[in-house]
Amino acid sequence: MKKILPVLLLLPFILSCASAPKKPKMKATSPDTEVVEAEGMAPIINGDVTAAKKTSLHEALKNALGLVIGVYVSQEALVSKAMLIEDNITSQTEGYIERYDVLREWQEGDFYKTRVKALVRKEDLSAKIKALDLEPKKLGNPVVSFNVPEYIDGSQSETTYAVDEMKKKFIEQGFVVSDDKSACDILVTGRADANYNTDQGLGGMVSYRGTVSIKVIKPETQDVITTAKDTLGGADVSKPAAAATALSRAGLKTVADVPREVLKFLKERATVQLILYNIENMNKLNDITRSIRALIEVRDCRVRDYTEETAKIDLDLKKGTAQDVAKRIEKLSTPLKVLKTTLYSIEAEVAGK
Repeated sequence: MKKILPVLLLLPFILSCASAPKKPKMKATSPDTEVVEAEGMAPIINGDVTAAKKTSLHEALKNALGLVIGVYVSQEALVSKAMLIEDNITSQTEGYIERYDVLREWQEGDFYKTRVKALVRKEDLSAKIKALDLEPKKLGNPVVSFNVPEYIDGSQSETTYAVDEMKKKFIEQGFVVSDDKSACDILVTGRADANYNTDQGLGGMVSYRGTVSIKVIKPETQDVITTAKDTLGGADVSKPAAAATALSRAGLKTVADVPREVLKFLKERATVQLILYNIENMNKLNDITRSIRALIEVRDCRVRDYTEETAKIDLDLKKGTAQDVAKRIEKLSTPLKVLKTTLYSIEAEVAGK
């Protein structure tokens, strides 16, 4: 009887455990989600196990995202985008992990480790990774300058109302904006006009109409990236104030989609102009262009102009940057000495001539 008693006492507990609802098994809720397991760890600093536990969980969730990211991004792209992915994705796990379960957590030496099973919204990740391809950082942080003079009632003004709004838009999209037009990679040219409209029926207000027309080019090649034009009215208590309002509004509306169009153009048409000096004849130029076409970064190249031992060659890149190409052309069978490199141009000469 004494042996049976402990079992009888434990029976209610055993029955309650058996009847307790089991935690539902985590599984993908839709084709847009994925379940993965990952592990993270963190050092225990100054005996603070709580902090290490929290950090190891965060690292486990980051690694869970990394497993899904690997589905969409090649190893080569993972390396080139490492900083962007860290800044924009894995540091924001709550934005992409729908839920997670901690499978195990333990202390191992001076480290705390956590293993999780996570439900990841893979389509959200895919969309974000595609968006990273259209970020100025990925394209070398091209510098944008503006040459858009303003005119009020036909007379040139020293004001920069329209340009100020356009600069803000480019900066919001991650571009570097500079007033040094001689050192820019992208140049926005055009004209902004504000003309008196009326002061009738406006309750003491004055109305102006602002018109902004721009063209975006690559200065070194004069390639036109895009154009835009728009007109918008503005009203205020005085003519100068109304003109300022009209120019600002027209500038903002005109440039609304331009930064994204520029990024798309640069991504789809990654072209670099190679200017070569000291090319003695056409045969030598042909030898050089054949060697350049064989570079892994170059999809194709075309000679734009060849006069007086100087050639201008357009390089259509499939990967890498002008700096990558510059390093390689110094090792061609006909070695070239690089004189200058920018984001979209290389100047070089035939070495040893």
